[in-house]
Amino acid sequence: MYDRLFIGNKLIELKEIDSTNAYMKQFISSNNNEIEGLVVITRHQLKGRGQKGNVWESKKGMNLTFSIFLKSNTLLQNQFLISKVISLGIIDFLDELGLKELKIKWPNDIYCGNKKIAGILIENTLKKNVVRSSVVGIGLNVNQTSFHSKNEPTSIIKELGGNFLNLDQTLNQLLFFIEKRYIILKTGNEALINEDYLQHLYWINESRNFKIKEKVVSGRIIGVNSMGKLQIMVNKKTEEFDLKEIEFLI
Repeated sequence: MYDRLFIGNKLIELKEIDSTNAYMKQFISSNNNEIEGLVVITRHQLKGRGQKGNVWESKKGMNLTFSIFLKSNTLLQNQFLISKVISLGIIDFLDELGLKELKIKWPNDIYCGNKKIAGILIENTLKKNVVRSSVVGIGLNVNQTSFHSKNEPTSIIKELGGNFLNLDQTLNQLLFFIEKRYIILKTGNEALINEDYLQHLYWINESRNFKIKEKVVSGRIIGVNSMGKLQIMVNKKTEEFDLKEIEFLI
């Protein structure tokens, strides 16, 4: 049922590592062997990180922390499509499990209600005007029930209850849905990707407060441009922001 074509067919499993993204980049460089769909996974990531250098909290053996190597050859100006398909793949998987209120909090977090359940960190290698390859780091909270983070995240088990999930089976299913979305990108159906992404975008078309240049500003998210900048309607004018220029005030 969850058979895949290439993502995860080659898998490197590590007991413990600082960062699966760092290991993946070193492995690809050292072996001069770019295997599209290669997955590096660890049961204990010591220095997992997210956007803005934030630490990714994950108890040993409780969650999924892994990286995927992809060769999308996406045009530089469309590079955010990679983030979109990964986010949608995670959303599709969680929806299949029965989780509700699933949203993509720009740029790279997956929320269930108002709590983070997954995070993505993508590191691209560029050649001229093309994204030649990407290392996609993913952290998904699966069986962890308590967190030390100020804004306590959630997990699959916290949302659904019941017994712990088998992490190997969970990974297999998740990779299936990610690959399904990635193939849509490879076949050129960008319109479907963009449409589905906007449908799941956190706070889309809602009047909300943001911190911009140390000031609280009221605005309405209307989209994300091809380079990944957040588009917000402020005082009847569309403005665009990158990650360092804006903060969500929740």
